[in-house]
Amino acid sequence: PIRQFDLPTIQKLGHDMYVQDQAAWHATDALQALHSVAELQKEKVHGWIVEADGRLVRFIRDGEGGPEAAYDINYASGKPVVSVPQDRHLSDTEKAQHSASLLAIKSITQRCGENYNTVVLRDPEGDGWLAWALAATLNPDRIMMGGHIRLTVSADGTAVIRRDALSRSCTILGKSEGGRQADSVLITQLVSDIPVETAVFKSLEHRIPIFISTP
Repeated sequence: PIRQFDLPTIQKLGHDMYVQDQAAWHATDALQALHSVAELQKEKVHGWIVEADGRLVRFIRDGEGGPEAAYDINYASGKPVVSVPQDRHLSDTEKAQHSASLLAIKSITQRCGENYNTVVLRDPEGDGWLAWALAATLNPDRIMMGGHIRLTVSADGTAVIRRDALSRSCTILGKSEGGRQADSVLITQLVSDIPVETAVFKSLEHRIPIFISTP
């Protein structure tokens, strides 16, 4: 059995995951419009954290003393603004969030696609974190319903307390068939009797109702 949450918590988690993922996506586009992937790799930029309800995305790089801030993308004006932080030091909370994100990537044992994204949120029932490794695709017609993993992580971001696979297969749904766009999609879910948070997230991401059949 996976760790269970009540429906209002699942709805909020799915919504907050969507907000964080969208912020990271547009921040990545804004950063790569100024710096090539090769430049970022040379600078050892290798991840991000999202703060302030999606209004700030901080990209992280490997510094001489460990992880440090490389670039900030701020949404205060409504559009992403890229800047180099004067103080590259990460707070303990930022370090913990970044560490939890790395643990999520390391938790993948069966890949359901070439791309994986991460989302890290505060645990709604404790002082630690929830970290997700989310199977992703560049094909906008495909809905990646399977392959997602949720970790319960300690407050300092260094220890995995629990690992939950949110599906039992690499399920991928199509949004069109024969040239026609679907009004909704249906999936059978075996890991829980109510929809998991990734179903809420995917419904928001693709702007389509997802019907869930459970045991």
